Order: sequence, then C-alpha cells, then structure tokens
Amino acid sequence: MGRSTAPYGMLLDRGLTLEQLDIAFDIAVADPDPKTNRRRLTIALRDLVSEQEAEGKTKKCLTRVWLNPPSEAAEMIVWARTHALPASVRPALHLGALLATFPFAGTVAKVVGQHFQTEGSVEASAVRNEVRRTLGDRSSIEVAVRKAYTTFRNLEALRQTGQILSPVPERAPVSDPFIAAWLSHAVLLTRQVESQPLTSLRSAPELLGMQLPGSLSTEYPLLELHSYGGAPVVMRRDASHACSKAG
Repeated sequence: MGRSTAPYGMLLDRGLTLEQLDIAFDIAVADPDPKTNRRRLTIALRDLVSEQEAEGKTKKCLTRVWLNPPSEAAEMIVWARTHALPASVRPALHLGALLATFPFAGTVAKVVGQHFQTEGSVEASAVRNEVRRTLGDRSSIEVAVRKAYTTFRNLEALRQTGQILSPVPERAPVSDPFIAAWLSHAVLLTRQVESQPLTSLRSAPELLGMQLPGSLSTEYPLLELHSYGGAPVVMRRDASHACSKAG
C-alpha cells in the first residue's frame, strides 16, 4: 500500500472508483469478518481490475477503508456498515471513510479545498508540489497525490478539466444529520485531533466544498457536543471519556 509517511500514515497509492468502493462496502456489510471477507473482495475485483491488483494494492487500499480499518477509525467504519443509509449518500460516505482511514488523503483534500476556498480552483501540479513540501520530495508522494485527487474525482467530490481541479458546481448541502456527523467525525480523525469547534468542521477544506448544517445529530453515538466560551465544540466520544476519567 506504500510506505508510511508518519504521522500521516499509509499512502493512498491507487485511484479508487465508486464501483470498487461500493463493492468493498457491500462485502464488509455482508461479511464483517476480515478472515473471510478479503477473499470475497479478491473474487469480486477480478471483474474490474487485473489479477495482480485484485490480490495486491487495490485490494489492500479497499480493505483498509471498509473491511479492516485502522484502530482509530474502526468504530466509525463499523457504525456505517451496520446502519441502513440511503444509496444516495454513498459518495459522501466513501469520502468520509477515506479521510478517516487515510490521513494522507485528508492532507491532499485539505490542500485542494483550501485553494477552492481562496481561489476557486487549483492546478494539479500545485497540489502535488505543496504536498511534497509537507511530506517529502519523493516520487512515491507525487504518484500518491495523483491517485488521491483522482479518487476524489471518481467520487464526484471535485471536477478535473485538463490539469485544473475545481469544486462541483451547485452542490446540494448535506441534509442527512447522520452523514453530517459522520463527516465531522472523519475530519477529526484525518486531522488526528480529539476535538474542534463546530465552525471549523462546517467549513473544513477537507470536505472539498460540501456544506454541513449548523447542527449535528445528537443520536450519532461517536461524537459529543460541548460548549466552551459559549461556542459549540465537537469532541470524539472516546476522547471525552478519556478526559473524564483523567479528571
């Protein structure tokens, strides 16, 4: 899956498609046991990619996202796999899962999203250069950045015309309160922080222009909402429990 770029984790070095991510999600829902679901994923991928990719890096990337996520994202991924969510939210669900399980992808999304917020678009080469300055001037970083924004394009989270990346025009704001909470949780994980002001999450560049509502679902079990100085702050529930025990 590529070398580690600590503290950003493994590189997302394959351009994943919506169809591939949907297959991985459906297999994980039907068979959550990583001892058996990986074989099912290999078989399913053979219709889409080469045998080498079905056994290799494409499979490994998809496995990390939906089948066997890193420990810090495991509860979040399990929650999505065990709740009946409408098919229409799948692209946003996949984006959140990618941010949560690949902080490297979150780094790329942040660079792209910041340019969207300030300039409206960005050249792909500028994104690659900025990430390389942050994570290291290596060819593996260059390739992985390309794969990350290609994956975002495949999820229709951004547009690419030639070498110009731009936001999806007239994108509808996120209306599902659970997905809004899910995406907020994803941003916390990709930033590797325990809490953030709600205003920071609503305007997170990592979401590539998606607009979140002014409030989150209080029924989403993995986040808690607190008030500090009169401003709402979103905290990961595990972090909240750790703080209370320490106190």
